[in-house]
Amino acid sequence: MTPSLSASVRHRLRRLVAAPAMLSALLTLALAGPAAAAPSASSPATATATTAPAATGDASTVTFAVAPSADGVVTAGQPLAVSVSARNATGSTVPASSVHLTTSTQALATRADVKAWLAAPAADAARTELAVADGEVPSIVPLGVGSATLSLDATALAALAPGVYPLRADYGSGASTTTAVSVFVVPGDAGTGALGLVAPFTAPAQSTGLLTSTELAELTAPDGELRAQLDAVSGTAAILAVDPAIVAAIRVLGTSAPASATRWLADLLQLPNSRFALQFGDADLAAQVAAGQSTPLTVSTLAPYLTESDFTGITPSPAPSGSADPTADPTPGPTGDPAPTPTPTGNTGTGPTLPTLAQLTDIGTGTGSVFWPASGTATADVVAALGALTVDDIASITLVDSETVTGSETQAAAGARGTANGAQVLVYDADASRALATAAATDTPLTRAEALAEASAYAALAVAADPSAPLLVALDRPSEVTGAGARAAVVAGTHLAGRAATDLATLTAAPAATLSIAGGEVPTDRAADLTALLAGEDELTDFATILADPALITARERASILQLLGNGWRAQPAQAAAALEAHRTQTQETLEAVAVVPPSDITLAATSAPLTFSVRNDLPWPVSLRLIATPNDPRLVVQNTTEVEAGPEQNTRVQVPVEARVGSGESTLSLQLRSPAMVAIGDTVPVHVTVRAEWESVGLIVMATLVGAMIVIGIVRTVRKMRRRKEDSGG
Repeated sequence: MTPSLSASVRHRLRRLVAAPAMLSALLTLALAGPAAAAPSASSPATATATTAPAATGDASTVTFAVAPSADGVVTAGQPLAVSVSARNATGSTVPASSVHLTTSTQALATRADVKAWLAAPAADAARTELAVADGEVPSIVPLGVGSATLSLDATALAALAPGVYPLRADYGSGASTTTAVSVFVVPGDAGTGALGLVAPFTAPAQSTGLLTSTELAELTAPDGELRAQLDAVSGTAAILAVDPAIVAAIRVLGTSAPASATRWLADLLQLPNSRFALQFGDADLAAQVAAGQSTPLTVSTLAPYLTESDFTGITPSPAPSGSADPTADPTPGPTGDPAPTPTPTGNTGTGPTLPTLAQLTDIGTGTGSVFWPASGTATADVVAALGALTVDDIASITLVDSETVTGSETQAAAGARGTANGAQVLVYDADASRALATAAATDTPLTRAEALAEASAYAALAVAADPSAPLLVALDRPSEVTGAGARAAVVAGTHLAGRAATDLATLTAAPAATLSIAGGEVPTDRAADLTALLAGEDELTDFATILADPALITARERASILQLLGNGWRAQPAQAAAALEAHRTQTQETLEAVAVVPPSDITLAATSAPLTFSVRNDLPWPVSLRLIATPNDPRLVVQNTTEVEAGPEQNTRVQVPVEARVGSGESTLSLQLRSPAMVAIGDTVPVHVTVRAEWESVGLIVMATLVGAMIVIGIVRTVRKMRRRKEDSGG
């Protein structure tokens, strides 16, 4: 029930600001000097370097990058094509400059070696130069880009043993030389272990319970983010992690759903890929555990979002076969046969049968016992809490990133199938996954090639460490994806280390290694936010007892809470804080939507009379109330309880009978609204009452006197008339 910046608006804004933001970043990087090439500890390594070679007219600053082709993997007997690119971020022309490309006979043996090489390449004097390629980047106009493609000789590469090797490109000459680095892989034995890639289907962060029709139309359009996510996995063996709130948002619209959205849903259900459901809204599991929740939060119904007119003449598909009941089971999403969007069968002339929650949230045939906390948040407590949950007597399994796992490099880096204190886990390679996510989010081909080569390097090291261990990677929740980037990342991720990706069942069937969870971030701030949200939900639950169907408020509130807890907000702390504040404001407005209108002071000029009050209902639904009137002294006798049926968005008049026991005096009534369940609604409203009951007696005497006087006057006039008649008649 909370207003928020729509997903479609956020999507357009990101597109509008993408170009100037990239230019600003490049200018900042250029001005920062060589140090700007080193990434932070929390970001993926980069192969881009910055320098200031001589130029026409002034000292220019450029960014320079290098990346191998074919995801950085050498094909036997073939040369390795390498692309270089220089971007001129200044207002002066940079002259044509030579490029010197080299490799080494010395492999990068560990992940630490790869990270160190990509973060801060040394002079490399100790390495033996293996292959050399020379070329030239043509002159670059102001704010322009110059590029060239070079290749390393196949004969020289054939002499290398399998492994990960450094790649270095020097641009310019003398003191103005710029160095950029990358890596490439000489493949070895792919081993016997399985490969898996998890690709999430999530919408941009939002605070309302379900995406609107407008948002769905844009996100599922040919250039929309959800369509890009779907097209990226088509024809691959990627494992799908689907937010059930997305499919529910489409299904609740029935016949009014956008055509692009219904096509997207049909395409999703037709994919043969293995899959599992994320939490509704991709809600943060770690925050829920940190807030003391023993089981993950769920929605119990989405009925308030359904409109009968959108389902007239439609027969919903049967409930998913063998699926868990999401109203009773903490595991997200149902399992069983796919349930497509309801299809028209003709108007039968009777009321429609509305779909159930299981039908609305069905993502197709999947595994209903998989949990995926956000990367970096799967602490030992989170894994233990989720590992204790079962579905149909099947133990759940939790996806954790390798940086939270301790043990040998094989266990910490490969997608090992393991157990941690009895909890079933699958470990995905954090380094390779970050690199794939970088590739998925960029429209720049060279940046994408850099990232894919890095992912290949980490995968090769994992397989070399233990050829029999399974390897799992994940694209993680994207802040934004591009069509070309997402497709390239998925295709590369499903062919890492020379393996072909398989399904989730194969990965979970692998032998389990004993692991230990010793890392992970405890999201205390988000846990505190959840605690506050649930406190507000409790207030709304009590308040909603004034409705014939309390779910009109409570179901929307729970869906909104889960969306506010979505992992998409983790990268947007400022926007998340604003959304939470807006939700708190909306909650308070809802709680204040029904109240007694404060009346003016009342004068009671009789011993008994009804007093009229007004009840305000700003909700769009009728409400049932009890008006409790309590006097502060025995001077007034008041009807204690008066039933009130208040219409939607209007004020309703209520009469309360009152009797006065004294002739005059001052008194106060306290008015309190309560629900039929006797929950207090709003604050108590005091009413000052002045009693003037003697005025009634005085009024009666005066009236009686006036009536008596009129009667006497009438008699006198009648007598006089009769006398005049006698006199006139001569009597």
